[in-house]
Amino acid sequence: MMANRRELLIGFGAALLAGGIGGLARAAAPGSWVLYVSALDCRICRAWEYDHKDAFAQGLQKHGIGFRQLAVSSLRDVRAENEWPADLRWIRDANPNMKGTPWFFVVSGRTIQSVAYGTDMWRTKLSAMAA
Repeated sequence: MMANRRELLIGFGAALLAGGIGGLARAAAPGSWVLYVSALDCRICRAWEYDHKDAFAQGLQKHGIGFRQLAVSSLRDVRAENEWPADLRWIRDANPNMKGTPWFFVVSGRTIQSVAYGTDMWRTKLSAMAA
């Protein structure tokens, strides 16, 4: 049976996605961690936390990847300096266009390996890390 172009492209895309996620999980091996930035007034953050946070953090832990959460007061001022602990400010400073929440950063040492903004990007880019 011959596959049409669409089926081949879908298969190729799925292979790239699986390889990319697997590569990210390998790159985020022990010593790496995920920073989740939420806001106290973020309705989307509350829903993600209720539906996914515990399973995601436990899955990461199973793979030796840490999880840390930073909850700022308002999604309207996610970059407020007094909201960020000194040891995390370098992440904020490396992302000058941060607006809104939620944000997810995969960090290894002092290197940001991957960034996802919003729950859709988290689902496509990072959720498989905890599988």
